[in-house]
Amino acid sequence: MRVTIVVCKQMAFKRFSLFIFLLGFQFHITAQETVLDEVVVSSPRIELSTNQQSRSVTTLTAEEIKKSGATTLIDALTDVAGIELRSRGAQDVQSDIYIRGGGFDQVLLLIDGIKVDNPQTGHHTLNAIIPIEMIERVEILKGAAGRVYGQNAFSGAINIVTKKSSAEDLKVTFSGGSFDYQKAALFAVDQHESSSHTLYAETISSEGYRYNTDYNNHNYLWKSSWETNQEPIELLASFNNRRFGANGFYASPTFTDQHEATQSSLLGLTTSINGDWHIKPKLYWKRGQDEFILFKNDPSIYRNMHITNKIGGEVNASKKHALGTTGIGFELAYVSIQSNNLGEHARTLAHGYLEHRFVSSRWDVTPGFSVSHYNDQDTFFYPGIDIGFQINGGSRLFFNSGYTYRIPTYTDLYYNDPTTLGNESLLPENALSTELGFRHRQNNWKLSISLFQRDAKNYIDYVVLAGEERWQATNIDQILSQGGEVDVVVNISRHKFAMGYAYLNDDVDSISSKLSRYAINSRKHHLSTRWTISWNSFITSSVSYRYAEQDSGYHFNVVDANMAVAKGRVKFSLSAHNILNAAYTEQNLVPMPKGHVLLSLQYQLY
Repeated sequence: MRVTIVVCKQMAFKRFSLFIFLLGFQFHITAQETVLDEVVVSSPRIELSTNQQSRSVTTLTAEEIKKSGATTLIDALTDVAGIELRSRGAQDVQSDIYIRGGGFDQVLLLIDGIKVDNPQTGHHTLNAIIPIEMIERVEILKGAAGRVYGQNAFSGAINIVTKKSSAEDLKVTFSGGSFDYQKAALFAVDQHESSSHTLYAETISSEGYRYNTDYNNHNYLWKSSWETNQEPIELLASFNNRRFGANGFYASPTFTDQHEATQSSLLGLTTSINGDWHIKPKLYWKRGQDEFILFKNDPSIYRNMHITNKIGGEVNASKKHALGTTGIGFELAYVSIQSNNLGEHARTLAHGYLEHRFVSSRWDVTPGFSVSHYNDQDTFFYPGIDIGFQINGGSRLFFNSGYTYRIPTYTDLYYNDPTTLGNESLLPENALSTELGFRHRQNNWKLSISLFQRDAKNYIDYVVLAGEERWQATNIDQILSQGGEVDVVVNISRHKFAMGYAYLNDDVDSISSKLSRYAINSRKHHLSTRWTISWNSFITSSVSYRYAEQDSGYHFNVVDANMAVAKGRVKFSLSAHNILNAAYTEQNLVPMPKGHVLLSLQYQLY
């Protein structure tokens, strides 16, 4: 016992020393102006720069992700105010994403503008994300985006833009860390005069930080681009395979031998045609697979197997003329599922979009709507409007309002096990979302402030009703969500300080938050800060702090730190997570890992 105490004290002292060492790097500031880059945000139809947006849009560039020390996209997203990540386990082996208090089924994920939603359940949304080494930037639209994207963009949307390679490249990466974490990755670019081809492959494994939390993941991504007389034709193919122990992840925390294996595949073909109209066609196929075993050593007791497919095409177009910019679009897709629990189902869906941006002096107004039809549900109409006023070159006031809908997932409708029951009588969710905001951008600093409200009806959540023992999918009459966000970024010489704060209040009609499984007990307060310093051209370090408090009063604090050294063809990085050993949970009472470190070495062969 005495030896154990000594060892624990030494480990705690080392972690604390590492924190002080990295934090100490942050205090050496000399004032110097730094110009913040302006990013053009991609859109299905009307593309605008960040400063022209009349919605809350946040962009994370590859350089910002790199300097933050994030090892996964989930790490990077935790810094964004209004985004809540609820993870089950280390290295984001399984995570759910929430925007402004909306549920995990209410966030739409896109890769290069291709929708990769999963009709089985939003639990698998983040299974489709790609490694950060292949990300050019991430575009986050907070608030109802039904008018822009249609289904599933109930509370927001996230578009991952992949890198466009312009030169031959070959890199290998090897990583190791706590809990026997191991990673090996290959990044290669084959560049020709009229085409380029990029390959990324990685394998990641760990023995886990507690019983039955081991995992073994494989990610592959291929991107090809062929030059034409118009815009390039691009082919994107990705495959993610995950196998992990799910100790207490689902059902009851007492089920410690759960196991899950998931697959996510994407094949997409995109291009652009320039002329009087700028036309952007897309073809895609998205496949998902999920195997869940309640007792990993005896699958015969309880096993679920689900396979989903989505095949579709989309054409969007925009035209600038004397009256402004007009955008139109159409999408057609076929969705199916084969499952031993949910059954076999299929639906055809069609979306249509129309919007126009009027500009007059400092004012701009963009009214628009989308229409969605599901052959097994109904037809939905999503009207909305964006209004902006440019105070001066760097300051902008904006307002937006719109309706949004979400049809139930196949899990919502048909799932059945000893602890959870679906509901075939569920009605689609609908909401009216409104936002008022201010954005300022000046040389080396930027500020964004937003106030928002979402009046949701027929909200779908899993609740325990009076006299029942199982969680049941239920329509909640009404949830009125109101909140605000503040984002500040300051660059001074080699230093960057970022702070985001989000407040949310849910006024729930007839359902206690104590009986809600997912949606109602959102984070009431969420504060994230990050201090990054570039010591010179090859050394960067940062320290981040997160505070989260849920509506129930439960709260936690987490501190992370990292350092990276890049010299010539070699890059070395050290990441320390939860270095103050906070004991906390984010989902389903699954304890998150305490202090742990990751080491990474990357070598560029050419």
